[in-house]
Parts: sequence; C-alpha cells; structure tokens
Amino acid sequence: MTTATATASSLLEIAKSVLELSRRSTMKMVADISADKFCHQPVPGANHAMWILGHLANTDNWFATTLGKRESVIDESWGKMFGMKTTPVSDLSGYPSVENVKGSLERARQSLLEALDSMDEQQLLAPLPEAMEGFAPNLAGAMSTLAWHEGLHAGQLSAVRRTLGLPHALEVG
Repeated sequence: MTTATATASSLLEIAKSVLELSRRSTMKMVADISADKFCHQPVPGANHAMWILGHLANTDNWFATTLGKRESVIDESWGKMFGMKTTPVSDLSGYPSVENVKGSLERARQSLLEALDSMDEQQLLAPLPEAMEGFAPNLAGAMSTLAWHEGLHAGQLSAVRRTLGLPHALEVG
C-alpha cells in the first residue's frame, strides 16, 4: 500500500465516522421536537429545525451530485428554501412535511456516503474546485468540514430546544 493510499483511506474512514457522529447527534436533537414546533425560532430571523434539517439535506445532496456525480435525491426547489443565504420562514405550510425532510436528510447522507465509497484514492485526494479551495484541501478532508458544519447547526438546534423548554438532548459517554 502506498502512502497516498493509506492517507486517503485513513482520511475517508475518519471523515465517515465524524459524519456519522454529527448526524446521530442532529437526529437526537430533533427527535422530541413536535412537528408543529419545527418552525419555532428562538429569536426573529434565527434558523429553526425545519430549515436546519432541509439545509443539511440540501448540502449533502450538493456534495453528492456536484463532486460525487450522483443523481439528486431531493427536489431542485430545496435550494431556494434551504440553500446558503436563504431566509427561514415561520410558516410550516411553506415547507415539505417533517417526515419528508427527515427522510430526505437520510437519503442525501446515504447518497453522499455511497459517492465517497465509489471514489478511488486519486479522486478523494484531488484538489477541490477553485471556488471551494478554502473549504478543505480535497474531498476526503472536506467531509470533516461538512461534519463541523453540521455541528454548527447543532448549536442552533440547542437554542431551539432551550427556548421550547426541552432538556439537553446529548449526553457524553
């Protein structure tokens, strides 16, 4: 095994485990939020659970389709609802159902993981496109940044939970 192969394989395994941890944590954070509270905003303009889950699904889908060359698993309209720099709205009727968003979140992550598993070492270690070069050095490394991104939104979910009067969702150990 070459050094490059070991490095890409190691990066990918670490990235996949961190992606798994971040998604498991996200799902614990929303498990006991009732569907009618998914658009609760702790302060005006803040991200709510619906937007966060849709945004994470949209992000995973973008990575899977753009860099992983996979078929999209979500509707193209999601970019307008959940893409970067979109504004969450407080009306739940303006969004897909909670079940749809949760299912799409799972499908998008699975598609991303399948895309990663299908790539060879050279693809995983190739530099990202110029527009993303500040994000990570390569696709394998970008997965850790993607997990960090999900953690950032987990902090927002924590604020949603607290203002709904819900207890901590995550335990250490």
